[in-house]
Amino acid sequence: MARRDRDSNPYVVNELVESEHRAGVDLAWIVAFGVALCVLAIAFTLPDQLLERAETIKPLNVNGVISLLVVVPLGASAFAIRRYRDAVGAQRELTRLSLHDALTGLPNRRHLRAVLASAFSHAWRNNTKAAVFFIDLDGFKGVNDTYGHEVGDQLMVAVGARLRHSCGTDRWVARYAGDEFVIVDAAQQTPEHSRRFAGEIVSLIEQPFALGEDRISISASVGLAFADVTSDPDDVLRDADAAMYEAKNGDDRTATYNESMRARLTPATAERRLQEALVKGEFKLLYQPIVSLRNSQIVGVEALLRWDDPTRGIVTPADFLPALEDTGLIVPVGRSVFREGCRQARRWAEMTPDGQTPLRVTMNVSPRQIVQVDFAEDLGSALAESGADPSLLYLELTEASLISDPRATWSALENVRDLGIGLALDDFGTGFSSLTHLRSFDFELLKIDGSYLSTLGSDGKDDAIVRHVFSLARALGIATVAEGISESPQIGLLIELGCELGQGFHFAEPQPATIIDNLVQKRLGPESQAPKESATSDSDEEATVLLPNLRRSPIG
Repeated sequence: MARRDRDSNPYVVNELVESEHRAGVDLAWIVAFGVALCVLAIAFTLPDQLLERAETIKPLNVNGVISLLVVVPLGASAFAIRRYRDAVGAQRELTRLSLHDALTGLPNRRHLRAVLASAFSHAWRNNTKAAVFFIDLDGFKGVNDTYGHEVGDQLMVAVGARLRHSCGTDRWVARYAGDEFVIVDAAQQTPEHSRRFAGEIVSLIEQPFALGEDRISISASVGLAFADVTSDPDDVLRDADAAMYEAKNGDDRTATYNESMRARLTPATAERRLQEALVKGEFKLLYQPIVSLRNSQIVGVEALLRWDDPTRGIVTPADFLPALEDTGLIVPVGRSVFREGCRQARRWAEMTPDGQTPLRVTMNVSPRQIVQVDFAEDLGSALAESGADPSLLYLELTEASLISDPRATWSALENVRDLGIGLALDDFGTGFSSLTHLRSFDFELLKIDGSYLSTLGSDGKDDAIVRHVFSLARALGIATVAEGISESPQIGLLIELGCELGQGFHFAEPQPATIIDNLVQKRLGPESQAPKESATSDSDEEATVLLPNLRRSPIG
């Protein structure tokens, strides 16, 4: 513990740096003084002059003079050597500190790269492969939240000590980052032996830790990857990291890397791959129609982000949106969504004859986007660049967007309203304070979460909740959209309960903009003007009523 405290103390590091500095200065002065004496002796023949001078002085202790001339340089040299030795020691200590984690005393990520290369070479010489274990502690954040960060640090030290003890002399363990550790086995016997050891790591971590009066239990997930001398250390770590994320979904909390995991996004791979996707323009928008439930006429669309990965095809948001949020790339990607959504809104408006209602476009925003200081400015730039009418646009927010930073969110949404863009609340009914948000924010569109539709008509309680939500929205002048409609009988029930608009696979899956072009043209064609059996005599007027703020005057 004394060594760990010394390593983690910044004053110790400062002392080492200062010691190295002083030693260098001392040595420099001694060398400079010696050089100066030599130059003077050569230039002015000082030794001859001193001897001539000495002959005129009686009595003279020549032995004393010679001793003085010998002892002083020797003493200075010994002092300089000692100072230099101290400086070398300080440099070694600084190097050791830079290669070890200050908290656990284990080697750190910087040290890991060199060890991996050495381990791969050792495994190749022994005609085998090195095993790399990537370990993530499950539930560690809960320990920090419950017991405090001091106890969390103690737990991290205890985990490091337990892993180091289990590795013995045959394996090497490092703290990679946060609550992640890496174990390298350069002399693994067989792949099956390594898999068994991965299970032993999980069992080892799951044993309770006694920290003072507390007994704390956590679990771990372990990913395993194998490598040889031709492997790149970064690639192997990414493979083991991907296997670790796969292990989180397994029963035994362990997994061995295989090629099917290569496409998985992890914190180690996400930023680089998503940045490449952004630069190459691989993020696309699809549009899902929002229709009138009474006549199935399209009255708007929701812009939905997809990733067109060259290797995997179309990737759904659940597989990449969390990584976009974590890396912060959701902000530049969101800007591109604004630009494209505004451009399409103007395009569809230009296709609509005067006197008829253009499509409205809703665009999703994340909590991280809203709290950006230039959020409203980005929207304004997208509007100006596209020339779109702001009254044709909604921003669609979830409750998480509203509660992450209420003050900043309120300010940002006020600026959005000043631009003339409408607000929609998504997934209504899944949070705890949705009614408060209806009162606090001026929403114009309310989207009912699709989870209520699964029991519609069979659960009286859900029917009553949905009916009252629709009544409340109507009383507040807010249009309502039922999401996730998948069956025709749901439409009649929703109309009976008071819902106006719907969205779901029953009507259409998310489509490219070109397909929406065709739907718009069909809606505006002569055949689309004839009302269906369930429609009123004036379907266009009805669609306008269902989205009352379509009639808003644009705000410049």
